[in-house]
Amino acid sequence: MNLRFHSASSHPGGRPFPLGAQPDAEGCNFAVYSPFASGMTLCLFDAEGRETDKLPMTERSGNVWHIRVDGIRPGQAYGFRAEGAFDPPKQLYFNPAKLLLDPYAQALSRPAEFHPSMSTLVRGSAHDACPEDSASAMPKGLVVDHSDFDWEGDQLLHTPWNQTIVYETHVRGISKQHPDVPPEHQGTYLGMAHPAVILHLQQLGVTAVQLLPIQSFMPEPRLTDMALTNYWGYNPINWFAPDPRYATRDAVNEFKTLVRTLHQAGIEVIMDVVYNHTAESDAKGCTLNLLGLNAEQSYRFTHDGTRFINDTGCGNTVNVHQTATLKLIMDSLRFWVETYHIDGFRFDLAVTLGREQRHFSPYSAFFKVLAQDPLLSRVKLIAEPWDIGPSGYQLGQFPDHWYECNDRYRDIVRAFWRGDEGLLPDFCTRLMGSRDLLQKGVRDFSSSLNYITYHDGYTLEDLVSYEQRHNELNGEDNQDGHGHNLSANHGIEGPTDDPDILALRQRQKRNLLATLMLSQGAVHMLGGDELGRTQQGNNNAYCQDNPISWYDWDSTDDSLVAFVQRLVRIRQSSSLFHDLVFNPEDLADGPAHSDAVHWFNADGEIMRIEDWHNPQCRTVGVLLSPAVEELSSGLASCGEYFLWLINASDEAASFRLPDTDVDAWPVLLDTGHDGEESTLPAAESHYELLPRSLCLLGCFRPDVPAAQSSG
Repeated sequence: MNLRFHSASSHPGGRPFPLGAQPDAEGCNFAVYSPFASGMTLCLFDAEGRETDKLPMTERSGNVWHIRVDGIRPGQAYGFRAEGAFDPPKQLYFNPAKLLLDPYAQALSRPAEFHPSMSTLVRGSAHDACPEDSASAMPKGLVVDHSDFDWEGDQLLHTPWNQTIVYETHVRGISKQHPDVPPEHQGTYLGMAHPAVILHLQQLGVTAVQLLPIQSFMPEPRLTDMALTNYWGYNPINWFAPDPRYATRDAVNEFKTLVRTLHQAGIEVIMDVVYNHTAESDAKGCTLNLLGLNAEQSYRFTHDGTRFINDTGCGNTVNVHQTATLKLIMDSLRFWVETYHIDGFRFDLAVTLGREQRHFSPYSAFFKVLAQDPLLSRVKLIAEPWDIGPSGYQLGQFPDHWYECNDRYRDIVRAFWRGDEGLLPDFCTRLMGSRDLLQKGVRDFSSSLNYITYHDGYTLEDLVSYEQRHNELNGEDNQDGHGHNLSANHGIEGPTDDPDILALRQRQKRNLLATLMLSQGAVHMLGGDELGRTQQGNNNAYCQDNPISWYDWDSTDDSLVAFVQRLVRIRQSSSLFHDLVFNPEDLADGPAHSDAVHWFNADGEIMRIEDWHNPQCRTVGVLLSPAVEELSSGLASCGEYFLWLINASDEAASFRLPDTDVDAWPVLLDTGHDGEESTLPAAESHYELLPRSLCLLGCFRPDVPAAQSSG
């Protein structure tokens, strides 16, 4: 290669910033942070992966090694070799036999797969460095020029949270079996960007997709040994490069195409990001990048320095308390927003990111830096509010502008509809935004991200079809996955032809979806639930890159799709389902109540203390409307009002309608009758609900302004 690495005269040796590879018209600047290395080498590779040049990085500015090389072009493959001491008890893991992927690499030459040459230690040793050269096995970083993509004027959408419906999906899973997607695009970024997939999302009414991790990752070695893979992608090796597994040729521009296409359809893109651990695992794992460059500041160690702290269950814990590591994460987040127009992030095991010396704090540097950043403070931020470290459960403790995955909502709603007793007050509190758990202001919005199903658990179909997990194909003797699923099979485990069981399962799915869509807070739904997608009882399909995880578009439940579409239209038609605020006194003495929220028992009377405390009570009605002084004389003149009747018992229930001045109640949906619409005759004073069903009565008049808030 015709290269010159004595840089341009204005910058001898290149610049220490920005970190990573920065190309220009004449060449490229390379910079890497490694404070304890004694030497650094830039290694260049040709298109076949052969090492062509080893360029000593003799220039050092503080803790940054840098070099400028003329003649470098976009697409150039590269990596680093770091020299220094190998002394694990002192958190030093330098080994020039290991080719290190640039932590700031913006593209990878190929997907990462484990090879024994990547091992940190000699097999069976606690201190001896593995001498095998890893260059042939390691993916290389690629120099990237981002100026050649036409965004066509695209910008972030900034959809308000109170209008947001999040749809969680996997890039491969959603399109891998779609019959309208060309075979060469199935399971890729371009496959998800196909018009047929986009049209489904638009017609469903979702406003944001939450993508399972697309940052470059590597399956765990034990999965590779079992001929399985990490399908979900929660094992990162790089926080800047979209994973090439989902590309036909060019992951960078193909992922940009997906984002641009979704934005053109009015759909935001939220990335599920994993900054709490990496694929390097512990000392018995791999040397891929951070371990071989700066282990001491990248990971958390015990006080004696001999063991990796494992607050994540994945072998290591990223040390966000260290400035260099915090900068790496913030640079990554800013990069995705600036370069890929990402609208928000869901942070896996987010408690880890808020740990200072050891314990979680909502005032940690991580949260403060995000809050003051002029770019990142404006995007959507979602916390998975736990890890497995000390005091690892922190639901409700994140800063005000964060939304939090509310597992209490999931569990209470599941158990209530399953028929568990004594849950009515808790269930109704979840419907009103879980303000007992997320106390972020006296009259504030609810920052609860409500969900019934998530990627890590049952699909909706399986939630009503299985009582026991069926994870045998995962190779862990069915011991993996959550054992407390609050599910029910309603008579038979798994598939059945029994019409009564099938009818009840369909009704339960409609109940759960309706509860989710009509609750205060934001909505998260698991992609494929609207299709009736099953994982055959597997509630931990993280290693199943096969039809167990892929959407089966040929078996779509059209009636359920239509039901979800109607639910979304109803929710989006009125602020009463997502924008209620309450005074402090409204939150005392039971579920939230106000002049806009009235709770009724089956006799049409205001709920009494004894009703709330009756453990056998599983029926309730709630009337939502703009604030009115008297229901008997002011409700009918409101632009909108809704009466939500709920019966989770095994018996039919006859609800007496509350006394109001409304003449006739339109039936917007009834889960006991396939979710159909109708009108309750004016003369009727009762509404009959089937066992395990709900209905929504009410009126929304487009010609009358809807209430903006109440309380």
